[in-house]
Amino acid sequence: MWSQSSQPTRLFGWTAILARWNEGTCPLAVSTVLDNLGRRQSPPASHFFTYLNEEQDGLKWFIYECVASSWMWETGPRLIYIKEALDLLETVDSTFPSFPGSPGPSVTVRAFLEGNLTSDQLAYIEMMPRLATLNPSTRAYEVDRQPLPGVIKFHIMRNRAGDGADDDLIVIKKTGDDKFSYHYTDPLTTSANVRTRFKHTNLSASEVITMLSNLLKLLVLDDMPYECIQVTLPTTPTVLLKISELCSSTRDLIYDSVEMVLNSWPTRF
Repeated sequence: MWSQSSQPTRLFGWTAILARWNEGTCPLAVSTVLDNLGRRQSPPASHFFTYLNEEQDGLKWFIYECVASSWMWETGPRLIYIKEALDLLETVDSTFPSFPGSPGPSVTVRAFLEGNLTSDQLAYIEMMPRLATLNPSTRAYEVDRQPLPGVIKFHIMRNRAGDGADDDLIVIKKTGDDKFSYHYTDPLTTSANVRTRFKHTNLSASEVITMLSNLLKLLVLDDMPYECIQVTLPTTPTVLLKISELCSSTRDLIYDSVEMVLNSWPTRF
């Protein structure tokens, strides 16, 4: 069992570990996670994420177990763990790896959570809204309009007709009175198949606007530009903008819209 203070070592290759478990004997690594998850006083979420090396298949399995454990122990889903794991997941619209009890390769993380959590639980974990579904031939896009108060998101697309592997993602959340977190996922800086993620905490609203201002100006100046940026705000329709059209007036409109949300953060009703 892990202690509350000591950080476990990183374990690599979770796709292979789960595959071995699916073939028969439960690996010690799997038992370690399940035993610590089942403790009355479970360790901090960071212990699990370090042990899982923040690997995508490991995180998806962990999210599944955070829900499935409630069926076995007749407790509620581990919502705090799920919420923090979703921050590390590249997309909730990816499917599960192979492991005993897996929902299967046709079920996405989003579909699994939507099918097993209540509306209040879904609101608590603040799951990312659906990304635009793009049609490469027409360049048209459709957006799932399901409201999700609590998240500002900028999805920066290298190629909107591609698979999203080179896209950057920025997520802004309110953490306190004039306090916000700013999460940045960089797909081009990877280590052990894990995308690099940066996180700023305790930012003021003005600091968030400054960071966004620098970001959008740099995107316009980029010598190998991204194609477009999808902006998701809690109280406005999701919009898709071409990077080449991010003129000063458009950028000002984005700043004003974001600032309005930061200064009067919406709540679900």
